[in-house]
Amino acid sequence: MFSFISKKVFIYAVIAIAIIIGLVVGFSNGNGGEVATVTREDIIQEVAATGKVDPNQSVDLGFDKSGRVGSVYINIGETVKQGDTIAALDAGEISADLAKARAVLLEENIKLRELRKTAPVTFADASKNLNAAIKEGFADADNAVRNRTDQFFKTPSTNPQFGISITSGNFIHYFNVPDNLVIEINNERKEVEEILINWQQKILNLNSTNLTSEADLAINDLNTISTFLDNVAGAVNTFSPVEYAYETTVSGYKTAISSARSEVSGAISAVVTAKNKLTAAPTVGADGQFENVLAQEAKVNQAEASVASLESDLSKTMIRAPFDGVVTLQDAKVGGAVSAGMVLVSIASEDNFYIEANISEIHIGKIMVGNPVAVDFDAFPGEEFTGVVSYIEPGDVIVDGVVNYKIRVALTNPESKIKDGLTANLKIQTNKKENVLTLPLYAVTKEEGQAFVNKVSPNRKTQKTFVELGLIGNDGTVEILSGLEEGDEVEF
Repeated sequence: MFSFISKKVFIYAVIAIAIIIGLVVGFSNGNGGEVATVTREDIIQEVAATGKVDPNQSVDLGFDKSGRVGSVYINIGETVKQGDTIAALDAGEISADLAKARAVLLEENIKLRELRKTAPVTFADASKNLNAAIKEGFADADNAVRNRTDQFFKTPSTNPQFGISITSGNFIHYFNVPDNLVIEINNERKEVEEILINWQQKILNLNSTNLTSEADLAINDLNTISTFLDNVAGAVNTFSPVEYAYETTVSGYKTAISSARSEVSGAISAVVTAKNKLTAAPTVGADGQFENVLAQEAKVNQAEASVASLESDLSKTMIRAPFDGVVTLQDAKVGGAVSAGMVLVSIASEDNFYIEANISEIHIGKIMVGNPVAVDFDAFPGEEFTGVVSYIEPGDVIVDGVVNYKIRVALTNPESKIKDGLTANLKIQTNKKENVLTLPLYAVTKEEGQAFVNKVSPNRKTQKTFVELGLIGNDGTVEILSGLEEGDEVEF
């Protein structure tokens, strides 16, 4: 009886175990593995690194010569602008010598100016002066006629009609000018227009061979224009504003024509003077004409060199800020003796920082200038900053026996609280794909260089299926380029 019951219990136990095994096998697709589903997601590839904040500009400064510190103007922690003097050596002797040198230079320049007033100019200089005088003569004549005088004409450049009237309300007052003078002025204005047009073309072709002849023509043309302006002035000056209520207007007319005549008269004088100087100037290569001027020029050059040398010596007694920033080191003390080249002051740019980090050769190929970077600082937990890769050094550096490459990250949202030397944690986004097929990387197996998965069929059987992989994300997912569809299940 007992034996029968024992056998019966044993049979029931075997059946129960078989049922449990069947259920387990059924839930695990018959192979005891887990299942992953192909889904569409964004996949991001990142490289993590740790870096340090450095200023865009930093420099160590000292004096270029030995001496004793005479003044300190900026202390540690203070901001400076480019060119600010931070500290200076006692330079009383150099300053005195510089003052003497500047006085000598002034004296030599005065002597040179006096000699140049009496010495003949070179032929080349005289030619340049005459060329300029002819061109300036045209400009003066053009202004005198077309800007100052043409207000008294109707259609002055095409069919000049001289006449002046003043309108006051419904009343128009005409100034009487003899008819014969009006005709003469009109004809002269036509002639002057041709002169100005021709002159404007001729000044484009001025050269050393035709300067004298062109100067003669310019003088003649200016005299013709001067005669024309004299006649216009004669007509305008006959007006009697006292009889009318237009004294201010008429006075303005007279002033305009007077200024025009003065301009042309001055132009004639300038051209004549320049031509005479060219005629009197020695030709190129003439000896013995300018020794006194040249000798004095040499003295001026020597005095200038002395001033420049002393100014250079004086600059070496000062430490000046080469850029805007903040003083991070100030060891210059008034009265202290210092040696040339001793580092006494350090300056760092105050607001412009970058982050420098080392990237191993394994990952450097993924990184490019412009890659976005997520940044957080140990000093500011919970706060997130952003940046971009701004520079990748071409040369390698060895860190703990491993080849690395330095990169720089520029912060795109810098804040004043960012300080030099802070530790920064970087997540450099090297690639990103949106809405692609993905699987956990651990669900993929590789065999002889080929990737495959155990795809679950509708009847819950698995089938070895080769797949093509793409981007591997930093979260352990991988892009599926081919071999599977969205919603497919794989067993691993």
